[in-house]
Parts: sequence; C-alpha cells; structure tokens
Amino acid sequence: MKINLALTSLMPILFLLGCTSSPPVLHATRALINEPVQQINSNVVPLEFTQLIQTKPIGYQGRYKSIEFTLGKKYTSALGEQCRELFLKQDQNSGQTRQAMCKNSQTEQWLMAPQVIKNKNNAISFGA
Repeated sequence: MKINLALTSLMPILFLLGCTSSPPVLHATRALINEPVQQINSNVVPLEFTQLIQTKPIGYQGRYKSIEFTLGKKYTSALGEQCRELFLKQDQNSGQTRQAMCKNSQTEQWLMAPQVIKNKNNAISFGA
C-alpha cells in the first residue's frame, strides 16, 4: 500500500521532469536530393502575354491568338510566388476555364500552374 502511494505521488513529478528536457537534435548526414529540382513539363507563358497580364487590371478582357481571356485577381501562393487568376475561353461554344499563372521566383518566368482537378475536355494551351 505504501509502495502504491509512493509511486502515485512520484508519477506527476517524473512526468514533469520528462517534459522539461528537450528532445535530441538530429543533423542530416547526407542529402536527400543530389541535383537541383528541374521542372519536367514547364508551361512557360509567352513574353507578350506576360507583359499584358502584369499591367492590366482585374476584369480586363482580351484575346491572345485564338483564346479569349479575362483577368482575375492577383494573389500570393502558398509557396510565396506571385500568381494571377485567369478565365480562358477558346471559342464561343465552350465554357470558361479557370486557370492560374504563377511567377517562378528563381527564373522570373510566368508559368501556367497545373490544375489540381483537371477540367473535363480542356484543350486550351498557349502553344509554348
């Protein structure tokens, strides 16, 4: 009985002592990646279109080659890149497709962001 009482009274103290010590610091001994990351299929936006989207306001409607577009809002992505929302329409019979363009902070090029959920029958491309 006295042993149980002693253990019960020491448990909170032991628990608190365990919480006060910091965990061990681990250091990597080898790199996980040997080469810099390269994009396999970079969808680079043409320079003329890039200059256009940087200067025009939200709601601007225009045409680039055979694609009608409407500019959406500017925002910062979770990766810290500058991005812009686009609404694209290839012809009168097709609906609008929502797309995002982001500026790569390393190369300073604008890229079409990949769709997380692919739009059905989306064949819009800038041909870059």
